[in-house]
Amino acid sequence: MPTALVTGVSRGLGAHLCRALKTSGHRVLGVGLATAPTHGHLDDYRVTDLRDPLPPDLFADEEIDVLVHNAGVYVDDPRRGYGDLFALSVPDLRDTFEVNLFGAARVVQRYAPPMLARGSGRVVCVSSGMGRLQDADGASFAYRSSKLALNALVLSVARHFDAGRGDLAAFAYCPGWIRTDMGTGDAPLDPGPVAEDLVRLLDRPAAEANGRFFRGGAELGWDTRGPFVGPAAESGGGVPPRRAGRGRG
Repeated sequence: MPTALVTGVSRGLGAHLCRALKTSGHRVLGVGLATAPTHGHLDDYRVTDLRDPLPPDLFADEEIDVLVHNAGVYVDDPRRGYGDLFALSVPDLRDTFEVNLFGAARVVQRYAPPMLARGSGRVVCVSSGMGRLQDADGASFAYRSSKLALNALVLSVARHFDAGRGDLAAFAYCPGWIRTDMGTGDAPLDPGPVAEDLVRLLDRPAAEANGRFFRGGAELGWDTRGPFVGPAAESGGGVPPRRAGRGRG
């Protein structure tokens, strides 16, 4: 039975990911900030703040086959009245990166090297289409830039995996605009099927998943070529069409 470790499992998409992984036959380990998870889809759970160094004994005896970094924050959400770059505080920018990027880097540095050593494993970072340069719209700088950096982290891991031997893949996954506390109740997508789409991607051959950026079951792709601002961008000159995806996020 493969073992999956998921971050940010207390609620939202994380809870649905645990259920989907459990249903697909995984042993599921989770970390989060809640004293206890609000669902029963975990085999083990540890209270862990990803803004801090990881405890040395955090699942130290486990062989992690699948790592899903799902934990994330969105403090500069315009829907909550705080999305302007020039109103953003440096502490909020720093806190966003602590979770969305540094937290991801901490778990990747802990659990990806053993995958590389044994030649098997999957690393998935829940990202966002908002983290593509072409989708920057002047708002949500903290969230967008943290997800852009997260995408770069995924590509770096993918390069290491590609140089290794075996069944190894690292990819980013955009869930789209889903109905969670972060996404709000106005979102069009149910997080349950979105979580199931991510879990199905784990079965793709490494060559078809490593270094890719997915939304739903389709490839979203990375940034197209610029320019992104100005008359050329407005007229579409020199910018290839975007790849089709599902929803937004």
